[in-house]
Amino acid sequence: MVNMSDYRQKVHRSLIQREMFGGIPQMGFLLLLIMGAVFVYGLRLFIMIPLIIVLYIIMRALIKKKKDQWLIDITMANIMQKDRLIP
Repeated sequence: MVNMSDYRQKVHRSLIQREMFGGIPQMGFLLLLIMGAVFVYGLRLFIMIPLIIVLYIIMRALIKKKKDQWLIDITMANIMQKDRLIP
């Protein structure tokens, strides 16, 4: 039997708190998502991509008390993870 008391894993704070998506409030994330869909896909204004990224960074900076300290570590671990198909 596995002793679970010694088990530790880095977890995004935004995964624990339901009102957060990507470290920003749910409504702010949905607003950025809709803006991105309208401007980039609908109107073909690809110049809006940097503006949406900057707005996301500003929203993350404004929420300092709920800052996720493992964001870069977990993101890099997920990017470097080998993909595999489970039948």
